[in-house]
Amino acid sequence: MAYSGRPNRSDVHLPAEEEARLETKTREYFDETAPKRHTKPQRSEYSSKYVDAISSNNKNNNDDVIPELVEFQRLENDPQKLVYNGREATEEFVETEYYKDLNDVDKQHHTVLLLTHLLFCVQFTTDIYQNDLH
Repeated sequence: MAYSGRPNRSDVHLPAEEEARLETKTREYFDETAPKRHTKPQRSEYSSKYVDAISSNNKNNNDDVIPELVEFQRLENDPQKLVYNGREATEEFVETEYYKDLNDVDKQHHTVLLLTHLLFCVQFTTDIYQNDLH
């Protein structure tokens, strides 16, 4: 008997109850393995304490407790807060000869442009005066 690779219409099907049982079992499996996401709070509803489905599930099921979250919540509720006495940021830029040379080049470039512009303006105005006189 040759295998065609496609099922025939006359293949044996499971009873409806068995199909429904397998379907619910499969749905439960994928619902359990799906990543849990926080519910989005409504923008118009303000609450000082944020509660969602994940936190209520964790109270019932201790297997899903995230140790980092528990430690964060403990530190957040700790009445003794850390106080950091900050200070001014120190200057990290150290001026070297390289930067001085770059600064000099920049100044020279602007001086050349300024002189070129000035000479053009002088030449242009003298041409206008000479044309008016002739």
